[in-house]
Amino acid sequence: ATDELPEGVADHDRWVTSLAYSPDGKTLFTAGGESLMFRPGDVMLWDAYSGKLVASLSGHETNVWSIAISSDGASLATSGYDGKVILWDVAKREAKHTLEKHKGWVRNVAFSPDGKLLASAGEDGTVILWNTDTGEVAQEIKAHEAAVYCVAFSPDGSTLATAGLDQTAKLWNVADGTEKAKLEGHEDAVWCVAFSPDGSTIATAGADRLVHIWDAAGAAKASLVGHKDWVSSLAFTPDGKHLASGGHDRSVRIWNLESAIKLSDMAADVAKKVQSARRAASEANLAAESAARAASCSTSSSGRTQGAPPATRKQRSSNCKRN
Repeated sequence: ATDELPEGVADHDRWVTSLAYSPDGKTLFTAGGESLMFRPGDVMLWDAYSGKLVASLSGHETNVWSIAISSDGASLATSGYDGKVILWDVAKREAKHTLEKHKGWVRNVAFSPDGKLLASAGEDGTVILWNTDTGEVAQEIKAHEAAVYCVAFSPDGSTLATAGLDQTAKLWNVADGTEKAKLEGHEDAVWCVAFSPDGSTIATAGADRLVHIWDAAGAAKASLVGHKDWVSSLAFTPDGKHLASGGHDRSVRIWNLESAIKLSDMAADVAKKVQSARRAASEANLAAESAARAASCSTSSSGRTQGAPPATRKQRSSNCKRN
């Protein structure tokens, strides 16, 4: 085999909606179909160097929307519009488990780093963690108020991130399925979520055209503005210093995260200083008004208002009581 990749790989005549490389880079897995719901979906294995079709796996009744490969390359997971999640044995090229519990479209699947769990994101608002050995449900989480679009495990496998139509992303404890944090800030559906390679940073993006950066605990760090349409994909560089985002505006943007976070921190400091200055000005105005009222009361008490009409003397007396 040569190290040079062919110009054309995986020549489909139908939709390609998801793809993944094997860990050794020798096989490319693709998923798709002829239509969303009226034709069987495609799951195909290609030789990444020759571009030749190695195998085609049948099992989905409709378009296959998501595909994922385990870290050891032994298992493949697919999900689709038919509501099925299928776990495949890559070596045998056959289904190990067909997992049917979601009600409706299954948008996304992701393996835990050790390959023992598979997370699936449902149109029904649930996220299911499956035991990949037995095919049984390990955890079922009512994750969002509407469709769940994306799931991602932290690099250490202890946290699961989810994103959905309800404009939020959430962090979950994998061990017991409890919510650890809710990431709020998007103004429309959140399409994707990703962890940095060291797990210290989380990125989310969606239909509001924004990319948000968070720390591992879910605290907001920066907002990246630039896309002119939905942002539907995210990927960190291996060193975690840069983030790539792809959108429906036909652009891919590369963000320097260190610079973005510094600029965000500077903007936050400026905002705090402006707020502090406004507060100080407001307090100074109140103090000046109070001093003016006190001076007015002092004048009244010295008898300078003795010649004033009774109504005026009464009003000034009232002002002094309030002061």
